[in-house]
Amino acid sequence: MVFLKISSRCLSLSQQIRCLHRSTSLLARSVRRTTPPQSRQTPPIKLDQRMFANDEYDDMSTQEQFARLELRRLEQESRTSVVDDNATEDEFDEQDSPRPSIDPSTKSIILFPGQGTQFLGMGQKVIDYPNVKEMFNVAHRILGYDLYSKCINGPIEDLNQTLYAQPAIYVTSLAAVQKLKAEDQKVVENCVVAAGFSVGEITALVFAGCMTYEDGLRLIKARAEAMQSASNEVNSGMMTVFIGRETKLSLAMEAAREWCSKYMKIDVPCISIANHMYAECKVLAGHKEALQFIAHNYKVFGIRRIKYLPVSGAFHTPLMSSAKLKLIKVLDKIDMQPPLIQVMSNVTGKRHTSDIATIKRSLSQQLTKSVLWEQSIHKMYQRSQHEPFPNTYECGPGRQLGYLLRLNNNKAYQQYKHIDV
Repeated sequence: MVFLKISSRCLSLSQQIRCLHRSTSLLARSVRRTTPPQSRQTPPIKLDQRMFANDEYDDMSTQEQFARLELRRLEQESRTSVVDDNATEDEFDEQDSPRPSIDPSTKSIILFPGQGTQFLGMGQKVIDYPNVKEMFNVAHRILGYDLYSKCINGPIEDLNQTLYAQPAIYVTSLAAVQKLKAEDQKVVENCVVAAGFSVGEITALVFAGCMTYEDGLRLIKARAEAMQSASNEVNSGMMTVFIGRETKLSLAMEAAREWCSKYMKIDVPCISIANHMYAECKVLAGHKEALQFIAHNYKVFGIRRIKYLPVSGAFHTPLMSSAKLKLIKVLDKIDMQPPLIQVMSNVTGKRHTSDIATIKRSLSQQLTKSVLWEQSIHKMYQRSQHEPFPNTYECGPGRQLGYLLRLNNNKAYQQYKHIDV
């Protein structure tokens, strides 16, 4: 049984899960590879009237003229260096260890959501389950404020802030595990893989016995504060883009960086893919000026639709470097153990190894690198055509991960259930 460490009378979460899974050895070591960044040389472009001396550019703004010229130049360069915006699977191929001969339909996968799923009133549906009140009491002591009151009473403007949203999602997600355990204990006992989106990855590691509930909360508190501080340092944001085969997303980002460098006078302009959601959807993050360039010219690059996200930071990009340095110092002080079940890494899209130093390094890198959720889904649910899928449970606020599961693997989604908070 999975119990959280609340008082001297209760065993720690790590101890309980270790007892539960002491006979399992389900971790597969990932093959880590690093690819050196490709260098690029950008020839200078000067915008003057001679460049637009034809009817095609007569009614265009300077920015759109720049975008179209950049697209032409970058397309010419790409003929010698092939660009594929959607090719990500090959980067993470690995030789899987032999699978145990078990019936997948008797096993479960548990998913934990990330920031953006919070809502006013979260926690009401789980507060009366065993240990949950004590979990919020422990959170009160560690965080220094009444988290349950913040979840129930808000205001929503506070709950939406990174400082409050991440701890709230963490605690309520683990509270949902208590609810699931009370309603169907076998689901928790038979869980073989856990995965979490962004901050949810820490939740997954705590569930897997990698660290205690208290240490996980301290880590998330430091993480949220560091990310909030980094967001305040630069005018940045995030944007969802919907793409197709005709989309030239890499070229769009290259052009946006070039525009920001030449005309916005940004020394090191940043815009990159922060989240791989599914094949036709990515989340971009970076300087606001770069996002605005994409918003004004998305049709030029074949982007179908865009949507700004209500966040004030460029999470999972190099603009979070200062937060990464702060998180490394906190991670050094956290006592961790190898996970007792498979836990997916956002950074690699593959399973975490049992090496603690590698896990800590991955958690710090997660702040500045893309969340490879699409790749993680494909890895977790990869199987032969007639092999059954495990039962999937999303524990925590919102149903975003279920939505993404349906878009990435509709057959696996047929075995999906949500444990509400």
